[in-house]
Amino acid sequence: MTNKAQKPALLKAPVISSCDCLVGFISGETVSKSTIDYEVTRIFNMMPQYQEYGMLKGKPLTKKEIVDNRRGYLSRFTYCPYCGKKVNWKQVLSNYL
Repeated sequence: MTNKAQKPALLKAPVISSCDCLVGFISGETVSKSTIDYEVTRIFNMMPQYQEYGMLKGKPLTKKEIVDNRRGYLSRFTYCPYCGKKVNWKQVLSNYL
C-alpha cells in the first residue's frame, strides 16, 4: 500500500502575467481595456440604424452614455476576474473619452 493521494491535485489555471483586464460585457461581448473603444464605437454606429427601423426609443446615445453604468448597456466589473486587480474606471474612461 502507498501513501499517495487517491485523487490528483486540482489543476490551477496559469496566472496571466500581462493581463489586459476584463472590464465588463456589452451586447454579449467581453470588453477589455484595449477593446472598449472598438466595442462602444460599434454600438454607437448601430444606433442610427436602430432608430431608422423603429427599434430605438428616444434619441441615439452618445459614447459617454453607452459606457455609463446607470444606463445598463455596459455591465461593468469592479475587479478583473482574471488577475483580481481593481479596475480604475476614471483612468479607463479618461483614456477612452
